[in-house]
Amino acid sequence: MTPIGVGVIGASPNGGWAALAHVPALRALPEYDLRAVATSRPESAERAKVAWGVDAYHDPRRLVERRDIDLVVVAVKVPDHYGLITDALTAGKAVFSEWPLGVALEQAQILHAEAVVAGVPTVVGLQARFAPAIRRMRELVDAGYVGKVLSTNIVGSGMAWAPGAPAAQAYAFDARNGVTTLTVSTAHALDALSYVLGDISSVTSTLGVGNDTITLDDGSTTTVTSPDQVAVTAQLESGAVASVFYRGGLSRAGNLRWEINGTHGDLLLTSPAPNGNIQATELVLAGANGSATHLEPIHTHDAHPETGLSGPANTVANLYRAFAHDQLLGTAAAPTFGDAVALHRLIAGIEHVNTESHRKY
Repeated sequence: MTPIGVGVIGASPNGGWAALAHVPALRALPEYDLRAVATSRPESAERAKVAWGVDAYHDPRRLVERRDIDLVVVAVKVPDHYGLITDALTAGKAVFSEWPLGVALEQAQILHAEAVVAGVPTVVGLQARFAPAIRRMRELVDAGYVGKVLSTNIVGSGMAWAPGAPAAQAYAFDARNGVTTLTVSTAHALDALSYVLGDISSVTSTLGVGNDTITLDDGSTTTVTSPDQVAVTAQLESGAVASVFYRGGLSRAGNLRWEINGTHGDLLLTSPAPNGNIQATELVLAGANGSATHLEPIHTHDAHPETGLSGPANTVANLYRAFAHDQLLGTAAAPTFGDAVALHRLIAGIEHVNTESHRKY
């Protein structure tokens, strides 16, 4: 296939998610050709040009307008997604948006509708389902390794939303910006859970703000309205019971633990890294079934070791590969803006039932 020409908005060479995951993934895949990036300032654009050897702009519109750009990747702060994605769709470009798609459900619905009208492919950064360990979990569950799934539980740490956070991330403590422990860490975990075990049919929740104010790494303080303690209980369409709990910051007791319990066996996914974000951390799988009484490590084979990638860059590369194959073969493996709307709707439901549960009866 002819390589897909890509432009990445938000690819600062000074670090960040695009530099950590998107750029390495795109440069490793023959299905793609990274042709341009855009940053927020002329100085960073010049550094990006030197670092990656591609055209770089500080005005994203110049990237979007290029005829050789087929796919625009939007990897900036969530409050800036809407305008940039709209510009790309208007220009007739396919769009890869980082998750969350918008600051809330309404924005996501509008962007999905605009993409449908534009008739262009879309993909959203829900890459946890492409992590080798999570794909292996699904294979084992589907093959009957645990028998009938009875229950599942996830406990994790979101890293951010805690004292000492970078001042540049202060916007995440304002719930109106749509970047919270619920909408980011918990949402990625819920997407992975649904990928492995099937859709959720009902939810209840309790959301809390542990600290009303936070001191940032530069000594300044900010008011907190984003929930940093998120407890969700759910029933899956299969009848299994699920619970997901995420907290801001990190825990000395561990930062990611996901159990699946069935009639014949158990699976356990953990991370040895100080990062409980399931979509962006190292994952280790173990399990036991039948007469076994102790968990044993389960090998998680990477289907594409030739890229030389590992960690988040490898997971994101798997998502990009799925999107390219979807365009070539007409399949639907990569999550779209439509899938993003469904997850936004679940998050909105979790927020709603939290409000309802706090009414006094």
